[in-house]
Amino acid sequence: MEFQLKDFESINLFSNKNLEKVMASVVNKSSNAVLVNMFEDSVILLDHTTGEFYAADYEFDQKNLTIKLDNFESIELVKEEDDFRDKLIEFFDEDEEISTYELTDVYKDEVLGQERFIDELIHDSMMTKDFANLTDWSKIKEVKEDVEVEDEKFFKLYQKRLQTHPLMEVKLFDWENPVFVSLTETENKKLVNNTAIERANELWKKPEFKEAFYDAASTFIEDVEEGTEALKEVFGTYPQIFYLNNADRKALLGKTIIANNQLKEDMDLLLKGISILFEKFDLSEMRKEYLEENYYTEEGEEEEMEEPEEEKSEAPVKEKKEKKPKEEKEPAPELSAAELDKLCNEIKKLADKVEDESVKEKLNSIADKLSAGKEEGTRPDVVKEAVSILSL
Repeated sequence: MEFQLKDFESINLFSNKNLEKVMASVVNKSSNAVLVNMFEDSVILLDHTTGEFYAADYEFDQKNLTIKLDNFESIELVKEEDDFRDKLIEFFDEDEEISTYELTDVYKDEVLGQERFIDELIHDSMMTKDFANLTDWSKIKEVKEDVEVEDEKFFKLYQKRLQTHPLMEVKLFDWENPVFVSLTETENKKLVNNTAIERANELWKKPEFKEAFYDAASTFIEDVEEGTEALKEVFGTYPQIFYLNNADRKALLGKTIIANNQLKEDMDLLLKGISILFEKFDLSEMRKEYLEENYYTEEGEEEEMEEPEEEKSEAPVKEKKEKKPKEEKEPAPELSAAELDKLCNEIKKLADKVEDESVKEKLNSIADKLSAGKEEGTRPDVVKEAVSILSL
């Protein structure tokens, strides 16, 4: 039997033993469940908030590293007391000889033993869960009312996307709907950038940007080192500028500078100085780091690793294999500023109602990111997070 090393690694990596560890980690990070046992294509879970056991089917997609849990069925536990009942009948039957000691032993083994087994099963399962850092998402269900955006097209699109591109955590099991989870980040682009670029080109119209830029530019003219730090702070506040190419950035800054009587006299000097910073120095590194974090190139496409060129040799050149066309992944829908506002407002409403501080803090953080998306572009991971919460 012969295996490629990579294939052999995959076989061992996704063995039943390792997959059970992964499943336990996924389930145990939810608000209300722990993994009890795992079989070939099914699991037994415990809702530790109600004490009920559930059986469910699961599918593991090894290619996409996703797990689907479905067909939840409540398990009703019934004590088996037939053996004890038979012994009890024998005890009162004059023809049978059975002592009270024997009867007590049977009761311990057949009745109390069943309860002890369940207690130990629950105890062992609960021991694997970290309750210290647990977020209780059930608090959302307690305060959530009608979601005004649930009939919006963008909301339904992202609900479907949560199945094809799941999040990396399960927030809550409702024991009715299928649960989808990914073991890796499913969004290669953290930002959908068309809106971000459009808004970056329009920054010269924003009073708050112009004011911040004027202060930094004035400082830059007087002291390059101090001015550079001031400009970095401005562009860090408005990082959508990093999506612009040299020509568009120069046009944006030119429009901004020309509106200021004091700065327009030094416009050529300013544009040249900022251009050098973007080409060789601090802003160049800052821009590169930001674009890499968001998987963005000058053309707005996902980065691809170039294949190394084959070394030249005198040996006959082997015929190159045709490259398979790259599998196109469906891009995440981009939300307009109005749609982001609607989603943000729904999350804020929940944050205002919920009393749990941990949940409130996370909701406010999501709302802030959604609001920032109006300027920086849609972040599919944040939108999915919001939609999953509003779908609880």
